[in-house]
Amino acid sequence: MRVSTAYTYSSGIDDLQRRQSELTQAQEQMTSGKRVSKPSDDPAAIARAERALSEESRGTALQRSIDASRNAMTLTESALGDAVDLTQTARETLVKAGNATYTASERQALATQLRQIRAQLLSVANQTDGNGGYLFGGQGAAATPFHDGVDGSGNPAVTSSAGGGQPTASNDEYLPLNVDGNTVWMQVPTGNGVFDTSAAAANTGSGWISAGTVTDPSALTGSSYDVQFVVDAAGNTTYSVTQGGAGTALSNVPYKSGQAIQIDGMSFAVTGKPADGDSFSLAPSSPSGNVFNSLDRALAALEDPNASAGQVSQAVNSGIRDMDQALGKFQSARAMVGETMNRLDSVESRTSGRILTAQTTRSNAEDLDMVQAVSEFSNKQTSYQAAMQAYSMVQRLSLFQYLNN
Repeated sequence: MRVSTAYTYSSGIDDLQRRQSELTQAQEQMTSGKRVSKPSDDPAAIARAERALSEESRGTALQRSIDASRNAMTLTESALGDAVDLTQTARETLVKAGNATYTASERQALATQLRQIRAQLLSVANQTDGNGGYLFGGQGAAATPFHDGVDGSGNPAVTSSAGGGQPTASNDEYLPLNVDGNTVWMQVPTGNGVFDTSAAAANTGSGWISAGTVTDPSALTGSSYDVQFVVDAAGNTTYSVTQGGAGTALSNVPYKSGQAIQIDGMSFAVTGKPADGDSFSLAPSSPSGNVFNSLDRALAALEDPNASAGQVSQAVNSGIRDMDQALGKFQSARAMVGETMNRLDSVESRTSGRILTAQTTRSNAEDLDMVQAVSEFSNKQTSYQAAMQAYSMVQRLSLFQYLNN
């Protein structure tokens, strides 16, 4: 086969350019640290890297959502802790108010403390999350959830505009951004949680009814009961218990202050001296109570200088009972928030692993093995230098060069 001098030169130049291009590419890879910088370098690797980058981006977005949820839950847990402390203080204040030796002015001073506690509780219920929302706003987190007002009878009452449920920061994981305030603040069980005892507003005696307890759950009927007192001309006091207006076995029973009255699985006591015609009632408990209205009922008696001893005692004891129910509600909500924070830690751990896996996959697909790259660059550099030396020697091997020599 005859090889022309022009072909030899052209072939040498092509080989030099190819080796120079490979050397330049190796240098660019070492500079960028990437084995794959464009789809044509390795289409399959680029596809894997893009999928990994997308997964990493989703994980990073979820991590931001976790941080937002944790911030909200941390603030909520602190707010519920404040609510527990304030409610406990209110309970202790009511216990003091039950002291029979206190004068009306002393009870008024305690009532002032209770009003301050009530105001602080309302402030806690309307606490913001720092991002324009409310910790207890529910789905309606953009509006102030709780408002002071009056009920249908013109009595002081707190109303709620909070939306039900909880907004979440992600569709993939349950990451709440606040708490359903209606459930926490406005759905406290009334009475002792099973039945609710109360005194008639028209009572004039000093008698008051206890919160009562359940002695036999299977005997509960879910009906309403009334306890009516009669004081005869000789001063003897008896009581009768009716169920939904119908008589029961407890009829004209001699009354003894503080003695337990038991009927249909329930036990309660009336203490003090009921007047003739005084009555007390028992009704099934319902999740319609709230700490604000409970305090308002206690305040109404404590701030009334004309309130009877029975009304004060009833208000104090009912208030203590209601504070206990509110404390239970707040503590339960606080425990649920704590559980949510624990779950957020688990979600964060999974998300961190998800991000790390995506980063590893992406690195394996497109990153450069620097040790191998340095070795290959050295080999390409040596090969390029050898090719240039060979070309310089070959280009002198021509007939004209030989004749000139």
